[in-house]
Amino acid sequence: MKRTLHIVIFCCSVLSALMGNAQLLSPAALDTMPIFRNLEEAMKSPDQVYRLDLSKHKLSVIPVEIWSMKNLNELILDKNRITFISDQIQNLKYLQIFSAQHNEIEKLPANLKQLKNLRELDLADNLISSIPDDIDELSLLEVLALWDNPIEYYPESLSDLPHLKVLDLLHNQISTDTQQRLKSNLPEVKVIMSPPCSCQDGND
Repeated sequence: MKRTLHIVIFCCSVLSALMGNAQLLSPAALDTMPIFRNLEEAMKSPDQVYRLDLSKHKLSVIPVEIWSMKNLNELILDKNRITFISDQIQNLKYLQIFSAQHNEIEKLPANLKQLKNLRELDLADNLISSIPDDIDELSLLEVLALWDNPIEYYPESLSDLPHLKVLDLLHNQISTDTQQRLKSNLPEVKVIMSPPCSCQDGND
């Protein structure tokens, strides 16, 4: 009986938040939201789209329609052919989870730092060569996955991410010195790396 009552109270609180136009959901509330997997369907009620997954849609660019989904909290664009992330991503100010792994993205956009609610960023298996110095402006970031990227520069500011729990750099070419620096600067973070290479921060 108590379990049923708790579920009813939780659902009512989520409904109340949505009716009150509260765009930023708690992680628990976000998990209860439906996932839209079709852009046309999502555009029928864009303000009600909190989770969007357009993986394996053969996208070469991020559809501009997405930038109008003001309540989007989770965006998944895995396994497409996307080459860049528009600075318009800053429009998604409630975005908490962003994944675009297995694409052809070459760099992180300057306006990525505007996503002040971002908790998880997964850009694994892309063509990113550098992590920006202002990465620490993503102050709520907990998970940063950049494995299988030709990254040549790992800024000291990574150590200034106060909530970072996981930094996944598996399969990246990283020198011994850089690996030691990252581990030393991030003692409380789970840093995932392959064995070091005889290179200079990713350069052969």
